[in-house]
Amino acid sequence: MPRTLPEFEKPPVVEVALSVQFDRLDTNTAQLGLVWTQFRERFGNVQEKPELEPVIERFGLPKKLVPGVRFEVGAAPAPRLWFLNDEGNELVQLQRDRFIRNWRKTGGEPNYRRYENLREAFLNDWDTFVAFVNEEMKSAPVPNQIEVTYVNIVEMPPSGGLDKILACIGTTYSDDYLNEPESSEVVFRYVLKGKDDKPWGRLQIAAAPVIRASDHQPAVRLSLTARGSPPSPDRDGVMQAVDAGHEAVVRGFTSATRPEMHTVWGRK
Repeated sequence: MPRTLPEFEKPPVVEVALSVQFDRLDTNTAQLGLVWTQFRERFGNVQEKPELEPVIERFGLPKKLVPGVRFEVGAAPAPRLWFLNDEGNELVQLQRDRFIRNWRKTGGEPNYRRYENLREAFLNDWDTFVAFVNEEMKSAPVPNQIEVTYVNIVEMPPSGGLDKILACIGTTYSDDYLNEPESSEVVFRYVLKGKDDKPWGRLQIAAAPVIRASDHQPAVRLSLTARGSPPSPDRDGVMQAVDAGHEAVVRGFTSATRPEMHTVWGRK
């Protein structure tokens, strides 16, 4: 587990996704759908969504540029399956090269479920999925990326824009022609390095204006995603990378936001 991290009593988190991307399984939709038999007691609802494209964080100049488009001649588009619980606050997402475990804020569970609980749920369900693939498909997922995403909805301060929330932007101009923008959105990307100072992934921080669904008031959607390669493709390697991704998200969130907001969120 990571060392002691910054902690907030009232974090603005509304969704968390812990994800493993792996080498694409050679299976069909019907066989993939059988995985639901392992989850349906807790996740009784099933939905189909469009499949997510694979994403790999690369470093250095590639020898050859390859377009990021996947073609499957003669095959129908493969689905991404959602397994949801009745409350709608937890779900498992599954496709031929991705396993995702989500928590979402709902009226029935308005408070953030702490990482230790989310980590345990993710690991238990990942183990269930791996065991099923080993038994049913006579193969094993080979992880190539992990992804940790935290989505926050931050109330817009009474005066000012993103500069009142984010410490990494300001409102200094070269002259007086421009003043405060009507709206703004930003994306920052940071390289994540290991103990050997070699890059293993990236942290992306994105902020954009939204209208909060609960009261239709202006707010900011602040999302942080840590993505990178596990040190090894086994269970321990996956969890080591997930923990490192979580640490990057928490430290990145704290570093990028202003101390005044930390007071609002009850930093301990």
